[in-house]
Amino acid sequence: MDAILEDHIFILEDLVAPNEENSTKTNEEISLWVKEKDIIKPSTNIVILNKLEPGVYTADYSRDFGYFCRKLESSSDELFIFSDSITEDLLAEINLFWKKKDKFIEQKLIHKRGILLEGYPGTGKSSIITQLSDEVIKQGGVVFKVSNFRNLNDYVGFMRVGFRKIQPETPIITILEDIDQYEEVDTELLDFLDGKTHINHHVVIATSNNTEEISDTFLRPSRLDLKIEVPLPSAKTREEYFKFKGVPEEVVKDLVIKSDKCSLADLKEIYICIYLLDYSIDDALMKVTTPREKKNYLYKPQKTGLIGL
Repeated sequence: MDAILEDHIFILEDLVAPNEENSTKTNEEISLWVKEKDIIKPSTNIVILNKLEPGVYTADYSRDFGYFCRKLESSSDELFIFSDSITEDLLAEINLFWKKKDKFIEQKLIHKRGILLEGYPGTGKSSIITQLSDEVIKQGGVVFKVSNFRNLNDYVGFMRVGFRKIQPETPIITILEDIDQYEEVDTELLDFLDGKTHINHHVVIATSNNTEEISDTFLRPSRLDLKIEVPLPSAKTREEYFKFKGVPEEVVKDLVIKSDKCSLADLKEIYICIYLLDYSIDDALMKVTTPREKKNYLYKPQKTGLIGL
C-alpha cells in the first residue's frame, strides 16, 4: 500500500488494519517504505498519531520536511491566581467563547477571538497566557507559539495544508508575542487576525510592552477584539504574593510597603535574594529598584591633549 504524503503532513491511520485491538490505540510503531512523488525510501520507528496530542507547539517549514511542528517542553514557576487578577474573568470569557461554537457556525461566522494583553514588562502577561494555555490543554486543545513575522507565514501554511485538515474541531490558542515588534503590516497578518484564513475554534493572544508602536489596523474589533491592560501588582497582590511564598507575617507588611511600583518579576527577585541568597531586605530592594544604566562599551573616547603657546 502506498502512503501518500501531502506536504509531509502524515495521515497514516489507514496503514493499520481496522480491527478491534488497534481501534483503541492512538499510535503504532511500524517500519515501512515512504513514497513521495518518485522518491521511495525506507523509514523505521514511525509513530502514527490519530491526532496531535494536547500541548504547546511551534510550527515551521523546511525544504526537507515541508510544513511540520515541534512540541515544546517547558516548565514554569508555580502559578497562583491573585484575588484582584484579571485571569479568572478572562478564563470565564474564553470558556464561554468555546461553548458558543455552534452559535458562531449557525451565523456563518468564523469561531475566533483576538485578545491583546498589554502592560509593563514583568507584570505577569506570560503567567496569564500559561494559565489560559493550561485550561485549553485540559480540554484537549493545543497551543501554538509564533515568534516573529516570518514564523507566522509558516504557521498559517502549516494550519492550511495540514493541521486543520486532520483536526478541524480541535480548540487552538495562538500566541503572538511582542506584536509591537512586527515591523510591517502585511496582508497575511491582517487576514490571520480577521479570520480570513478560516482557522475556526481559535483564540489569538497577542502581547505588547509598547502599544504606541502597534498599528491602528491591528486594534480594531474582529482583529484584536479585547484590549486588556495587565497592571503593576497592587498592594493587595503584593501581600498575597509574599504570603503565598511563605514569607513570615512580620516581614510581609514591610515588604509590601517598600515594593510599591514593583512588577511581579521584581517581587520574585526580591524573594529569591532574601530567602534563597541571604540578602538583607534593604540590599534586595536596592538591587531590584536601582535603575540599570546602559553603556556602550564599543565607544572609546578620544584622548585630548592641551595645546600651549
